[in-house]
Amino acid sequence: MNIAIIAVTYNRSRSLTRLLNSLEKAYYPVGHDITLIISVDKSETDEVEILADNYKWPHGKKLVDKHEKNLGLRPHMMSLGKWFEQYDAIVVLEDDLVVAPNYFTYTAQTVEKYHDCPAIAGISLYGFSINYQTGLPFKPLKDEHDAYFMNCAMSWGEVWMKDSWLCFYEWYLQHQDFPVIQHLPRAICQWNAKSWLKYHTRYCIEENKYFVHPYTSLTTNFSEAGEHGNGSSGAIYQVPIQHGRIVKYNLPDFEEKVVCYDGFFENKALYESLHLTTEEICLDLNREWQNRLHRRYWLTTEVQDYKIVRSFGLDYRPIEVNVLQNNPGNQVFLYDTQTVEANPNHSNKNALLYNYYIRDIVSFIRMYGRGDMIKALTKMATKKIQRMYK
Repeated sequence: MNIAIIAVTYNRSRSLTRLLNSLEKAYYPVGHDITLIISVDKSETDEVEILADNYKWPHGKKLVDKHEKNLGLRPHMMSLGKWFEQYDAIVVLEDDLVVAPNYFTYTAQTVEKYHDCPAIAGISLYGFSINYQTGLPFKPLKDEHDAYFMNCAMSWGEVWMKDSWLCFYEWYLQHQDFPVIQHLPRAICQWNAKSWLKYHTRYCIEENKYFVHPYTSLTTNFSEAGEHGNGSSGAIYQVPIQHGRIVKYNLPDFEEKVVCYDGFFENKALYESLHLTTEEICLDLNREWQNRLHRRYWLTTEVQDYKIVRSFGLDYRPIEVNVLQNNPGNQVFLYDTQTVEANPNHSNKNALLYNYYIRDIVSFIRMYGRGDMIKALTKMATKKIQRMYK
């Protein structure tokens, strides 16, 4: 497969230098020339253009694509599809990213495995550790493989493949409007018009397409101020990246019963575990869905006055294991919303989910904090989660 690397940049020369340094140090197949394309959107400075022109790429051909006028983030990103006239797949990297040394090995093997799978919309190089919809920790259920599937696109290091990209782009041209839609996460509906990722994620949710996500991240995100963000998220989305050289990744066949999450970070294995279909139940362990589509059954940590069909404890991690293992308790509820019935757990409702997650945060603070800082940060984190899940 003919794979090119595209570094997407605008006016951050320091960020671009850091990305190029990490790309240069990565592993590439011996005897293969790898093309690097630096795609530069027009800005008020020529500093980035000069940097791109002068940069010496040691692993193959370098191309600098300078746009004569400012496109803006979304048009710039969508314009990258033109490179499929020459390449089978492209690695797309915005300039505030850094890649792991083994990222290209992972890229080549995933492209080879999934390029002709119609259910796969793309490949993520970034491994989630935070659910960006809620701001709470996310640790996917781990099986024997090195990757899992999710109805969620990626912008912090991704691989687009020609056939799947063309399918998405055709859909994109017909879905330029982006209203608040009940079946989509509220977070992406609130992203501004510059975002292209919200379209790709919406496509994955509505068309039931998947990105392949790694358990161990091959990129990390510095979340620096730029056209699409003010850098206020700081280092919250920085993750550990893989080091060392892995020769062969254990990649799952899509047809296997493997780990799959929907666009709300909910594990799809719960449908089979509860013997209910997507039309019958709202999976809402993260409290983002809120049963907005009025499914009869609702799986949630919310304390609501509906008939409790089954209930579960909150002891295992990740959270869905409590249901998959039928962990007894009264912190997770499967409701039949057609029957109103008093829930006896109201007195404890504010202690359910945030107590579960505060353990992760407090453990981190205690590991790295000192003295009064531990108390202050713990109090601040507790209040924030209480506000989110009051």
